[in-house]
Amino acid sequence: MSTKGSDLLVAALENEGVSRIYGIPGEENLDVVEAIRSSSIELVLTRHEQAAAFMAATYGRLTGKPGVCITTLGPGALNLTTGAAYALLGAMPMIMITGQKGILSSRQARFQVVDVVAAMKPLTKLARQIVSPRMIPTLVREAFRVAQEERPGPVHLELPEDIAAERCEGVALILPHPVELPLAAAEALDRAAQLIMAAERPLLMLGAAASRPRSTSDLSGSCCAPGFLISRRRWARARWPAARNSTSVPRRCRNATMCTKPSIARTSSSPSAMTPSRSLPSSWVRRVPRWCTSDINRPMWSRSIFRKQK
Repeated sequence: MSTKGSDLLVAALENEGVSRIYGIPGEENLDVVEAIRSSSIELVLTRHEQAAAFMAATYGRLTGKPGVCITTLGPGALNLTTGAAYALLGAMPMIMITGQKGILSSRQARFQVVDVVAAMKPLTKLARQIVSPRMIPTLVREAFRVAQEERPGPVHLELPEDIAAERCEGVALILPHPVELPLAAAEALDRAAQLIMAAERPLLMLGAAASRPRSTSDLSGSCCAPGFLISRRRWARARWPAARNSTSVPRRCRNATMCTKPSIARTSSSPSAMTPSRSLPSSWVRRVPRWCTSDINRPMWSRSIFRKQK
């Protein structure tokens, strides 16, 4: 039985465990959108392609699985570039699928035709154009593998409309396989453990990689012991469990560090655990800008969010 390229693409995405796709339908991706409609994948419509890219990138950062977004050709595809750079710099796995005019023949000549693959190469780990429906299972499997391998990042696939409508037979899907992660040598880990145990004032510095799901449980289980001074940077604040329970942060540590030593900070399980311990005058109000909130809707405290009421 023959299968359209668009149906084969959606089947390959389902084979990778994709449950939702963010994006905007267009003329060049209508076959793919129709295939999504008859599949188990949910299409989340956005108002702008850039929003779809940010949603897919954030999905990848929070789950560890590549988020998927889809757009049409030309200007719509180029609107993904900001989200692609965001995912590349933040090590977020993401798959971007864009449409394109037919590569064998085109009724509208080069109208809105942009070399999106060349534009995406500096912003992605891999950018490829699908030139045959028989290549779809292989390229989709490669895209998900590259997106999840260290260092994670975005991958771009371009599907021309004539390839999406072309039929083929006897093409089998490729089963996904686990991604091999690089591990340090046992001797190096033992030496690091000895240095930490011998330290009088151990300092743990958490970067952006600490926000990955596979890192959170290990860090919370082994590094929440009293005596650790923890330095958290940006995305690590949202995932680090100590930030949710601490109620008192020294002035010198307020923006970058969190202390869990009992003599410096105390813990609490109340929902208002992020509130500063010192009281503020009633004439002061707390204003939390949008950029100052984390992905768990908890404010990142800094002096800049306090403004005196006029």
